[in-house]
Parts: sequence; structure tokens; C-alpha cells
Amino acid sequence: MNLTMRVPLESFVKLFREMGVLEYRYFVKHSIQVANIATEVADRLKLPFEKDEVYLSSLLHDVGLILKVSIGNYELFVEMFGKIPDMERIVLTLDKNDHHSVISWMVVSQIPLCSDCSKSILYHHTPYQKINEKDSIVTLSNCVKTADVISLKLLKYTGSDKELDAESIDEIISSIQKDQGIIDEVKKAAVYLLKDFTKHHLFLEEEPQFHSEKMLSLEEYNHYAMILSALLDFRSPYTRSHSFAVARVSKLLAEEILGEADAALAFTASLLHDIGKIKTPLSILHKKGRLQASEMIIMKRHVVDTYYMLERAGLRLFSLISAAHHERLDGSGYPTGLKGDQMPFLQKLIQICDVFSALTEKRPYRDPVEIHEALDIIEQEAINGKLDGFIVQKLKEIANNLDLREEISFKHVFEELFKDRVDEVIQMISLMSKMI
Repeated sequence: MNLTMRVPLESFVKLFREMGVLEYRYFVKHSIQVANIATEVADRLKLPFEKDEVYLSSLLHDVGLILKVSIGNYELFVEMFGKIPDMERIVLTLDKNDHHSVISWMVVSQIPLCSDCSKSILYHHTPYQKINEKDSIVTLSNCVKTADVISLKLLKYTGSDKELDAESIDEIISSIQKDQGIIDEVKKAAVYLLKDFTKHHLFLEEEPQFHSEKMLSLEEYNHYAMILSALLDFRSPYTRSHSFAVARVSKLLAEEILGEADAALAFTASLLHDIGKIKTPLSILHKKGRLQASEMIIMKRHVVDTYYMLERAGLRLFSLISAAHHERLDGSGYPTGLKGDQMPFLQKLIQICDVFSALTEKRPYRDPVEIHEALDIIEQEAINGKLDGFIVQKLKEIANNLDLREEISFKHVFEELFKDRVDEVIQMISLMSKMI
């Protein structure tokens, strides 16, 4: 009997799918199309890789584009993402040097995928003749490249909710056949797929064709949760380190009070605590003045969205902890008005970490406060019966021994995502040095 807490790998893909709204509408659709198509082609060619790993590598082939563009040119990021279905145009406009392929690979290389599969991300824009790897990696990379080409054209044809017609299919097939950078056997498999109407759901529908029985430890799953958190936080310059900061402080507190097992649980739940905010419009997140009553309804809804997104992904334990971060001990919080004795310890802990992190971050309506001031405000909230006084005092003790400003810094986000590759990424992303 194994009583170790495990998390379904499939839940990551389900959550990724749910993030296909607003700015990420076309990005997520494209990512799923590429994963569906590349996996089918690779499977038809009987490549020697696990299907799960091929799918996940293909799904995340463009994740570095978000990280680079939202920092390097945020105004254009907001202007183009979610409004323009032509992902090729977005890449050519915002990443002419193809840095996003390298950044994507650097992110994915940190998660528990086979290194060979993740290498296909590096070469998803590269003609096969220019790839200096073993044959299986060259072919897999070419599968992703071909799937990428098909999806880019599909989005152009169907981005305005048009149906894919016969002429469009012929044009896609012709472009694949004429592409000198695609291996003949990959061309044949891709054209076969395009001609097989029973397979068109792989790219015409927006549902991931991913089914896995794999279960991951919390430590393994956190690599995936960090990618989701990065996509969420990088939507806005005001939240670029928020989920990571909450997770970091939650982990420090839980380790001090409860031990490593609970700290791992707190870390994952914190990474996902705001996932529902992906559906909150930037016009509300960026408003400089007080929110109107109707706007506050939309803002508060993010905790409900968090709950249901995690539930639909099969992550009930996290949904119960994560969605309670705006509840308060005296019953004045939301969404359900829980009171102190109705809440487990980790819910109370993440509430405090969320408030602390938010206070120390810049918002459109105020500057960040100093660490000591944030602690004073939280302590007063504990005195007023809203937050747990014991946890607040433990946070103050940690603050006396650690530089919490450094622990929750933007640079720490990149250290979590890229590990020993941080300096390489910083060199590739313009403006990065000014923000760290």
C-alpha cells in the first residue's frame, strides 16, 4: 500500500486547456492543436518515445513566447494576444530571433520529461537538415515543426470562427508537400492525417487528446504548476511574482510550523490559488481607481473560478485549500463566509501569505509597502480577528531571520522556473535586467 500523496498528470493538461481565454485564447488553441497533431504523426511513425512525453513537449513548445513577450514588449503583448489568430505574425513581430524556442526548452527541461523529447522544442522552427541530433530527435522535432505549420495555417483560416473548407485543406497539404525542411516520411504521415476526415477532430476541436494514468509526487507536479502560475502571473506586470511569492512564503511558514510534507502541499496549493484570475479582464486588474460594485463582483469571482477549474481538473484537495484564500476567521471573507473553526490550518496559512505578498507588490492604485509595514498591517488584521495570530507571529519570526524581500523577488521566479539557466534567459529577454 502506498499512502504517499500523488497528483494525476492529466490534471495539468486539463488546467492548461482552461487557460485558453482572453489573451491566451489563440495561444492555448494553437498549443493543443500542435500537441494533438504532433503526437498523432509521431505515433504513426512509431518513434521510440513515450506518448505522454511527446504530447507534453509539443503542448509546451511556445510557452517561452509568453515569458519573453510579456516582459520584452508588454504593450504589444496585450494588443496582439487574444485578438490576432495569426500566431506566425505574432512570433515574427515579437520574437524575430526565435528566442522563445530556447526559453521554452529551458522551462520544459526542468520538468520530469525525457530530455530527448524536450529537445524537439528547440528545433520546432528548424529545417531537419540543420538539426545536429540523433535521427529519432530530428524526426520528432520535425513532427512538431510540421504540426506547428499546420496549426498556424488552421488558425488563419478558422480564427474568425469560420469552418475549414476544402480549398483550405488543399492549401495546407500543398504547403506541407512543398516544404523542403520537412522529412518525406513526416510529410506523408501529416498529409495522411489531413486527408483522413475521421482525424479532423484533432485540430478542429479544441480539446486535448491526452489520456494518461500517470500519477506524480507533489515535487514532480510542482514543475507543471509553476508553468501554469507563470502563464497566469505574466498576464500583468503587477502580478509577475505573486503566485510564486505566495507559494514561497507558504512553504517557509509550513516548514517551520508543520514540516516538509505539509509544506509541499502548501506550496502547490499556493501556486494554483489564483488560477481562476485568468478569466478576470485586465481592465479590472489594471484599474487605478476604486472598483465599482459590478467590477468587484467580477474580481471576487476569481476564487469561484479557481475552485471549479481545479475541481474539473480532478484536484479536489487543492480546490478546497486554494479557493479559500479570501475567507476570514470572523466570517467576513468570501466566497462562502467561512469562520475560523470551519477552516483547516493550511487555508488560514495561505490567506496570510496572500495578503502579505499582495501588500509588498505594486498595484495600479498604490505603491508596494515595506516588509515591516506589511507585517504590521497583517498583525492588526489578526488583532481584529480576521487572520490567525499564531501564523502571523511565525511569519514575523521568519522575517527577522530572512530577507523576505529577496525571497519573493521577481528574480526568484526565474530561479524557480529555470534553475541554473537563469543567466542565459536574462540575456535573451530585453528589459529583464531593469526589472530584477
